[in-house]
Amino acid sequence: MISVRGQSSAEFAAGVAVLGALALGSISIGGLQEVQRRGIVAAREAAFQGEWLAQHRGGSSLGLQLGDEHFNDVGLTNATGTSRILQSGDVSLSADVSSAPGRGAAAVDFLFRPLRTVGGFLGGGFDLDDSGFQSGIVSADVRGAAQMPAPFRALHLRFDQPYALLGDDWSASGPQHAGRRAAGLVPTHVLTPLAALWRPMSVPLALFEPSLRELCFGLIEPDRVPEDRLGPGSRQAVATCP
Repeated sequence: MISVRGQSSAEFAAGVAVLGALALGSISIGGLQEVQRRGIVAAREAAFQGEWLAQHRGGSSLGLQLGDEHFNDVGLTNATGTSRILQSGDVSLSADVSSAPGRGAAAVDFLFRPLRTVGGFLGGGFDLDDSGFQSGIVSADVRGAAQMPAPFRALHLRFDQPYALLGDDWSASGPQHAGRRAAGLVPTHVLTPLAALWRPMSVPLALFEPSLRELCFGLIEPDRVPEDRLGPGSRQAVATCP
């Protein structure tokens, strides 16, 4: 009869080792998936910063900001809990602002060309352009830690999340900006320099036609509600000529 001693202990130790490796591997893979998910969110943030906030800063400064906001927290600690999955400087951004590519550029040029011509001829401030194509890549370099078992010890992965956003400059900074932009497309805008001569003449003429007091050559009021949209008896204050 062969005496077997310590078999249960050996089996238990082997099982613990296998389960421990599986646990470390599962946590590590979950951390890598979290890095990828945050890269998608950071790419959306980069597109937002570049288009809607018009913060066309250098890629290095915005990359550091994205790293601090989206990747610098305890949620990205490795399975052993000894260090972060990403270190300082592991997140970078390469961003570019250019004209719309392909057929989009041809379509924008076709639409803008007559407006630029007319706006320039009438002396208006038509300041729209087609340089609104935001593109870039948010990159995250993940390196293994010495405390992790193989193959996670020598791990080196790079997560690249590209983004592209075709924006525009149609949003104005206010009613005055919209008025200056549209004034060049109004033919009566060329009569604006005659306002100094017209105002003294409008005083006696207003005795016969009171509405002449409200005549302003080339006036654009994007924030003014048309009179037919107002309720009964409602009337807006008379606009003053610029």
